[in-house]
Amino acid sequence: MTQASAQPAPASTSEEAEQGVSLYADAWRRLRKNKMAMVSVGVIVTTGLLSTFAGVLAGFVGVGPTYGFRWIRAQPPGFTHVDTLNQTSLILGGEAQVREPYADASRLEFHTVEREVEEVRVAWNRRGVQAIALTEGAKPLDALEVAAGEHYWQEIDENKQALGERIQNASLQVGEPLPAAFGERPRSGVLFIQRVHEPASGRRVYAARLEGGAVKELTQNGAPIESALIEGRIVEQVLADGVPQTITHPLGTDLSGRDLFVRILYGGRISLLVGLVATLVSLLIGVVYGAISGYSGGRVDAFMMAVVDILYGIPYMFLVILLLVNFGRSIVMLFFALGAVQWLTMARIVRGQVLSLKQKEFVEAAIMSGSSPAAIMFKHLIPNTLGIVVVYTTLTVPAVILQESFLAFIGLTVEWGGESLDSWGALVKAGSDAGLSRSWLLVWPSLAMAISLFGMNFLGDGLRDAFDPQQRGRT
Repeated sequence: MTQASAQPAPASTSEEAEQGVSLYADAWRRLRKNKMAMVSVGVIVTTGLLSTFAGVLAGFVGVGPTYGFRWIRAQPPGFTHVDTLNQTSLILGGEAQVREPYADASRLEFHTVEREVEEVRVAWNRRGVQAIALTEGAKPLDALEVAAGEHYWQEIDENKQALGERIQNASLQVGEPLPAAFGERPRSGVLFIQRVHEPASGRRVYAARLEGGAVKELTQNGAPIESALIEGRIVEQVLADGVPQTITHPLGTDLSGRDLFVRILYGGRISLLVGLVATLVSLLIGVVYGAISGYSGGRVDAFMMAVVDILYGIPYMFLVILLLVNFGRSIVMLFFALGAVQWLTMARIVRGQVLSLKQKEFVEAAIMSGSSPAAIMFKHLIPNTLGIVVVYTTLTVPAVILQESFLAFIGLTVEWGGESLDSWGALVKAGSDAGLSRSWLLVWPSLAMAISLFGMNFLGDGLRDAFDPQQRGRT
């Protein structure tokens, strides 16, 4: 009798396997007809590839995510400048410390210009200009001619914040009203005008002949010298074997002169890695926990779900912050902290699925064939919950990325080896701190994160509809 009862088991298992294959094939067919979901797949794949190969793409731009051209600071998208180090070192007989893109050249020329900056303080009130004086030495002046495009003025407002803009040709005279070229100003205040002068001896050309990266010959304006230390801020042109060397920043630079496009690529690598790994941690814990609870039933199930209910009552973000503050902000701890609070919903979902599946015929057949409880859970029950698990996993990744972004906003950035790893959230935070005058620092990281999150959410919605049992078989 026992043998007769055990005979249908292989047939039932085979039939269930065929139904599983049919279910996934049918879900894929319906997913392909969802245009928004397929576009989202393309967006996610593109974002993942760009982040994965960020190092290769950074090579095309010519700069890494951490190197900043300090003398240019924040510049808008499309900004192009001379490609040189902040400080270039050339020592006769030594290795040339120059930018990697032209380190193998046989001849280098650095055209530099030293400029002197003179700052003038102008005070005015409703009666007109009251005083004009050089800030160094406080030498008073009766008048000052300001040339268009050559000078920069700064005003200190009530909050002591520096403001600046280009001015036109104007003449300042003590006792006369403030010229209209300065625009509408308060009734009283102070202007600081920076006047730039170029001395006759300020231009120099450093020429170096290289062999295998070593400096074999070095001259300054044609005269031999032993060494040269060239500041990037004074370099006007770099020629490598006669070819001008420039670098363009497609999305601009941040406050430290770092390329924003490259930083977004590397930031995507961190955000996506945090989202995927933390989700996998929650997936592993939640699926196993939910399967054990649902299959065990009775008091074991009641106790395990009571634990889940208690953990739900704890503010999960407070728990994450507590873990990061007390055990360090390493990326490994962040994986654990975020994954440890995301598994609760997954456990409930899997438990509900297992409760409905364990009464099916294929489970009874597996029991009668002598399969252990562990084999039944991992070979029969859990594989049949993968549809809803995949859907929830897709929706969990963007949620984890948003949580990491929130942590970055409150100062808990990701760290590795004692160095901060700037994710999309950290870049958005830096952009918001930079102010509206440097809006590109906020717009581009926000756009990259928003497109990726929308893509993941649309894909999750598409998968949910594709795996919906009520939709099965429909065209």
